[in-house]
Amino acid sequence: MEAIRASGGEEAKMRLQGKVAIVTGASRGIGRATAIAFAKEGAKVALVARGLEDLEAVAAEIREAGGEALPLRTDVTKEVQVIGMARRVQQTWGHINLLVNCAGVNPRKPFLQTSLQEWVATLEVNLLGAVLCCRAVLPFMIGTGGGHIINVGSGAGLVGHAEQAAYSASKAALHAFSQALAEEVWEYNVLVNVIIPGPVRTELTRPLWEGRPADRHPRFPSERWKEPEEVVPLMLFLASLPPESGPTGQIFSLMRRQP
Repeated sequence: MEAIRASGGEEAKMRLQGKVAIVTGASRGIGRATAIAFAKEGAKVALVARGLEDLEAVAAEIREAGGEALPLRTDVTKEVQVIGMARRVQQTWGHINLLVNCAGVNPRKPFLQTSLQEWVATLEVNLLGAVLCCRAVLPFMIGTGGGHIINVGSGAGLVGHAEQAAYSASKAALHAFSQALAEEVWEYNVLVNVIIPGPVRTELTRPLWEGRPADRHPRFPSERWKEPEEVVPLMLFLASLPPESGPTGQIFSLMRRQP
């Protein structure tokens, strides 16, 4: 991917040049958009999800544009797989600078109709998946002087949503985990922050926007449905900040107003 030329004719340095990033949930939605954007900015990107075919498609798009991508089929709820994924990235590129936890599920059912298995699965992916990825990646980040962890949260983690009890609980826990972890690792120049994207058109949110005539969220009329690419600028901003002086333990929201 060619560097953007500055007005004076010199090539502008890409913001993530030389960085190595891991993006979970990279086969679609916000994860896919983030992975492609990171690669355009010079990062080598490990693409993580459960479906290898979709990951290969994203990797092909990145490679065709001149970037580097490593698709790794990984179930983030399986510790052995997550550890193996992190080691593979470290062995391939020598370091890990960025981790973006985008993988998520949402059963979206009334509380009494949500099974225990669905509760467990939601907590495993949305919370424990991020926990396992952080545990696997942190030693490598600390060993090379620091890095960034960005966890994708939700407005449902600030104020619980009806028929999304499991999802709301998992995201609230993810927010608290992120802030607690930030307190533990700041001295190693590892920054941990949360992005709340607000309403975004993805497969996860399809039941809320598909077939609706208006471009507004049914629960929050002031919110416009965004495309995944609209979350990218904030992702890039946080990922490009100096680890030794950037913010940590913060929740950054792209919602027009808090729920």
